[in-house]
Amino acid sequence: MSASARRALAACAVLAVASGAAVVWQAWALASAITGGPLAPLAVAVVTRGLLGWVTQVVAARAAAGAKAELRAVLLDRALATGPEWIAARGPGELTSLATKGLDALDDYFGTYLPALVTAAVTPIGVGAVILFVDWPSAVVVALTVPLVPLFAILIGRYTQDRVAGAAAATERLSGHLLELVRALPVLTAFRRAAAQAEAVRRTSEAHRLGTLGVLRTAFVSALALELIATLSVALVAVVIGLRLVTGDLTLAVGLFVLIVVPECYLPLRAAGAAHHAAEDGVEAVRRVAAVPERAGVEGPAVTGFGELRVEDLRVERREGFAPDGLSLVVRPGEIVRLDSPSGSGKSTFFAVLLGFVSPTAGNVLVDGVPLTSVDMSTWRQIVSWVPQRPTFAEPFVADEVGPHPAELARDLAVAHLLDRRVDDLSAGERQRVALLRALARPGTRLLILDEPTAHLDPATAAQVMSVIERAAESGVAVLLATHRAVEAGETRVSGAAVTVTDTADRPGAPLWTLLTRRTVAGAALGAAALISGVALTALSAWLIAKAAQQPPILVLSVAIVGVRTFGLARAGLRYAERLVTHDAAFRTATDLRVRLWTALVARGPARLPRNDEGQRRLVDDVDQVRDLTPRVLVPPLIAVAVVAAAVTVQTAILPAAGLALAVAALVALIGAPALTLLLDRRATTAMARDRRVLAAGVLTLLDGAADLTAFGRDTARRNAIATLDTSLTNRARTQAFGAGAGTALITLALGLAGFASIALAIPVLDPVLIPIVALLPLALSDALATLPTAATHLTPLRSAHRRITSLLGDDRTQPRAPLRDQSPVPDLDEVHLVGADIRWSGADVPALRGVDLRLPGGSHVAVVGPSGAGKSTLVALLLGFLEPERGQASLPSSTAWCPQDAMLVATSVRENLRLAKPHASDAELVAALDRVGLPDLLDAQAATLSGGEAQRVALVRALLADADLLLLDEPTAHLDAATAGRVLAGLRDVRGTVVHVTHRPEEAAAADLVVEITDGELLVRA
Repeated sequence: MSASARRALAACAVLAVASGAAVVWQAWALASAITGGPLAPLAVAVVTRGLLGWVTQVVAARAAAGAKAELRAVLLDRALATGPEWIAARGPGELTSLATKGLDALDDYFGTYLPALVTAAVTPIGVGAVILFVDWPSAVVVALTVPLVPLFAILIGRYTQDRVAGAAAATERLSGHLLELVRALPVLTAFRRAAAQAEAVRRTSEAHRLGTLGVLRTAFVSALALELIATLSVALVAVVIGLRLVTGDLTLAVGLFVLIVVPECYLPLRAAGAAHHAAEDGVEAVRRVAAVPERAGVEGPAVTGFGELRVEDLRVERREGFAPDGLSLVVRPGEIVRLDSPSGSGKSTFFAVLLGFVSPTAGNVLVDGVPLTSVDMSTWRQIVSWVPQRPTFAEPFVADEVGPHPAELARDLAVAHLLDRRVDDLSAGERQRVALLRALARPGTRLLILDEPTAHLDPATAAQVMSVIERAAESGVAVLLATHRAVEAGETRVSGAAVTVTDTADRPGAPLWTLLTRRTVAGAALGAAALISGVALTALSAWLIAKAAQQPPILVLSVAIVGVRTFGLARAGLRYAERLVTHDAAFRTATDLRVRLWTALVARGPARLPRNDEGQRRLVDDVDQVRDLTPRVLVPPLIAVAVVAAAVTVQTAILPAAGLALAVAALVALIGAPALTLLLDRRATTAMARDRRVLAAGVLTLLDGAADLTAFGRDTARRNAIATLDTSLTNRARTQAFGAGAGTALITLALGLAGFASIALAIPVLDPVLIPIVALLPLALSDALATLPTAATHLTPLRSAHRRITSLLGDDRTQPRAPLRDQSPVPDLDEVHLVGADIRWSGADVPALRGVDLRLPGGSHVAVVGPSGAGKSTLVALLLGFLEPERGQASLPSSTAWCPQDAMLVATSVRENLRLAKPHASDAELVAALDRVGLPDLLDAQAATLSGGEAQRVALVRALLADADLLLLDEPTAHLDAATAGRVLAGLRDVRGTVVHVTHRPEEAAAADLVVEITDGELLVRA
């Protein structure tokens, strides 16, 4: 148990004892006041109970926030210690879901379940002892029925435990699946599969809805059983009291006291049972955090430098073999050791071993004779800088990512003009150069690990970069260089122009009332009927006791006895139906929003997606928030208004003055309590929602970029930033709970004073049989009104999440665009034809390409060359239909396939990735296609386990399987050795359509029919 949980448990125990005493005090004061006693003790008891409830809510909320911060820290620390490979295999999206939404379930555990559990252990015993003292027959009924509540809760809870675990895993899988879909949207769009995925989104969300509702149905059956037991037990006690009053064995004051206090014996147990499912979600999240493997750090000697790094017969098990398999080398300061083994031979895995991310299966890595596994890895990484094949960046802007650096170094790497750019706007070659600057500018570097640093660079830029690397070696840095092509150093100065890109604003969202579907309103109606039955049950029980005190014939009470039983059953049954219908409506709304949002993102196109993973956060986090908050925010006010109207009508019919008092109190509760909550909240809930989104983005960035962040020692700063956010969330949770608790206390006070006023007004003028009714009716409204402060605190987060979603749904940029193929200025649709086209990325201040005139004959092989960042990928984006020319015309063939720079493989099997292009391809056909690029055995492999070269070849096979009229290849051999690249390119000769091949290799361009050279945004075509 965490420190926060222990503190919360102790505080809840003290508060439970005090609350139990306040319950007994209020019940006795109320019964005494109804029978003519003083009113002052009742007023004091009401205020005391309201204050205790307020304090309990604040303590529970702070405990929940503290426990979440502690567990999140454990999860992230263990995940980072276990390493990037484990994170990739487990799924950054799923881990992020666990660290955020999963642990958020602890709010219900600490806010509802733990206080109810502690109260259940204290209050029934104390209240039962008091009942035993004043009326032993009622105590016997309580003693016989109370144990049934925890018994049923335990039995049903054990049945649901495994289902809750399955539901939690399904939620994480759903989040991970949707995350992968958004990331793969460019590929899905290129292969005309994005729109079809809307049905996949619907199926996945619908399966999640049905699975979750299956668990909820069982959990709600548990709540139904507990409520039935509690309600019927209270009804039985009321009947027993009535019968004893008829015989004169009991006074009215004692009977009323027992009737008022006896529900408190069942309420904590019922609340704990009802909250058990929500608590199980939190407990399951804790179990899943505890299941993350714990890897102890090695406390070895610190490393500040080395004279020799020796690798002896290194082997690492990968899939069904070893890669690397028997690697041996020696590197010393000032030396450059080049690794040029074939693609898939384990070069990147070897680098992961050097960084401590992977443990070798056999062999040794020695730092000055000391095994690498024995040194202090944190100090070792301080002298190692790494440039991976696909660098990841945690900061939004280039300048923030690279940090302090020599200006001359930035100019030498042609990065100076990129410093003010967002990292999202960089091309693959620009990202490599930024990663090089980040590595070379790091102080204290003694070993430089470069994984194909010139793969996406043109010859001139590659030569310039190589000269920088050689100067680093001359300064005494040891360099390990993985590359498939030898690059001679050169001093040709490479530069570029700065481009400013600004974000485009979203449109206003739809109003919240659009979330009120027929099912939601039906659920609210059922909830109102359930609570009105509870009000009727209270009123009828009060009349039964008061009438029985007059000792009438038993037949006079028989109708009331039947009514008590009927309303008790109706309350429990209607409450069960309301929960099911309301949650089903929320999940259906979430499914509809996800499908519509996915359709909107597809219509926008990859080039106009929201930045910084905002699209995936809206599809996953915002839709989940709308789903979870709709029943908590929109339904309670509807129920409260209906129940208050019914209660005020009954009260007014009995005594108009008491009806007015109740109406005033109800208005204070309906309007004043939410207003007080929002006033004291001081926008803490809005800030919490914002901080939670930032936290989720920060956790995903940390896990996604774990390798880069750990290698550069930036993981600690990221962890500290998340810890700071957690501290902020803890403080804001306390402020939020303070406001919500104040609102709840105001409701308790208002209803208590309404009862107080009703008694004062009724005693002089009303029939004594009716006085208990007007006294107890205000208290019967507490269930309907108690949820309003919570609804108020969650109103702004719900509105914000809904606005972010619907701002995309109502955006005219999401309307399907007229296909470029309809703008054809020529009759031959097999050709690519651009006339005077200016092409600009969304938000850019200048076009990336200007005045493009281009005609590519059908069936031709075209090479596109030019410096890194010149606009080659922009041309590809236009040919894919991701961008439209802002001026001029474009005509494209009817079908297109694409092999991108980044393979963009979905985190599933190679088979499923290939079937994105050809859904009905047989395994034999897929194996044959893989064999053409030298990968016949990878069909069942997971995409996350592939090397860079293997992933690139799988992406190429995927493009070839589409058999499209236009095949776009964006540097398909960048990560391949010469022999493999030659084999791959030889297979392109049989492609039937037009091939547009972006390359930096002159020998590849020489084999093309046409060469398109792009320089400074302009095209030059030559044969």
